[in-house]
Amino acid sequence: MSVVIKNSISRRKAIGGMAAATAATVALPGVARAMGGTGDLRVFRGKYVFHGDRMVDGYMVAPRGTQPVDTVVLLHGAGGLDAAALASARRFAEAGKLVVVPDLAATYRGAKALAGRDAHIADIKRSAKSFGRHMRGTGKVEVIAA
Repeated sequence: MSVVIKNSISRRKAIGGMAAATAATVALPGVARAMGGTGDLRVFRGKYVFHGDRMVDGYMVAPRGTQPVDTVVLLHGAGGLDAAALASARRFAEAGKLVVVPDLAATYRGAKALAGRDAHIADIKRSAKSFGRHMRGTGKVEVIAA
């Protein structure tokens, strides 16, 4: 059995990708400002891979440096990923923690969305140890509600 990988891109996808990259350069400084400045913190908005093939959309905030740090998985409230959740993430990161804030609405789409918020939180909690396997993580993981 052979596997064929098609590596082509349409003009529409290429232009869309360029537009997304441009929008990201405009939006990320806004995210940094919303978090109160990030001179000593690293902020990443995107997909966080865990369990090898599973991904979580959201934010990752970490103190600058290379030393291993404990991980906090911060679950946002029912209102979604808002300024309060980002401010909490910033406070934990300033205290020396690697903070992963999953965006539950973006992560659980389609049929998975039908399971409901409680099922999504239970899934994140079951997978909590995987978040500590980050290259900066010590392996210690806490799951906290914002």
